[in-house]
Amino acid sequence: MKSVLSIILLLPAFLSLQGQITFKVEDDIYYPDFSVKIGEDVYYPDITIKIGTEVSSADFSIGITSNRAQADFIITESNYADYSIKAGSDIYYPDITIKAGNDVFFPDMTIKINKSGTVNYIIYTEKEFISLRDIVIALLPAINYHSDFKHDALNELFEDLD
Repeated sequence: MKSVLSIILLLPAFLSLQGQITFKVEDDIYYPDFSVKIGEDVYYPDITIKIGTEVSSADFSIGITSNRAQADFIITESNYADYSIKAGSDIYYPDITIKAGNDVFFPDMTIKINKSGTVNYIIYTEKEFISLRDIVIALLPAINYHSDFKHDALNELFEDLD
């Protein structure tokens, strides 16, 4: 009886954590899993992304939540994240370069940030302030999926996510 009760109580907690991916995003990580040069002034980017609240005909939409259990992607400050990503506008020899912002012309992908309503992906952050850089890095698995897995660097990073 105790084992059945334990399973009933712990199963919802396990299922709510299933599928969540955590990212530690900083610009000064010494041995990151992946490095990204990202900003609005990146020249010759691998990916261009228009992201914001005023984006029309978006490829997908995202929302920010204050409830960790609802999130698909989590930005954490813990050193035990699934992926540690070194990201910034002054990263040398990055694995991938991304031009992202609200004023990107002829983007490869468009992402709409919804303040309420139904969205495709939900992000949670443990940081006090979430930046555009953090949002785009947390969305890398979704970006890889919606770009039909055409970026080898992202395919290599997320090869365990099947």
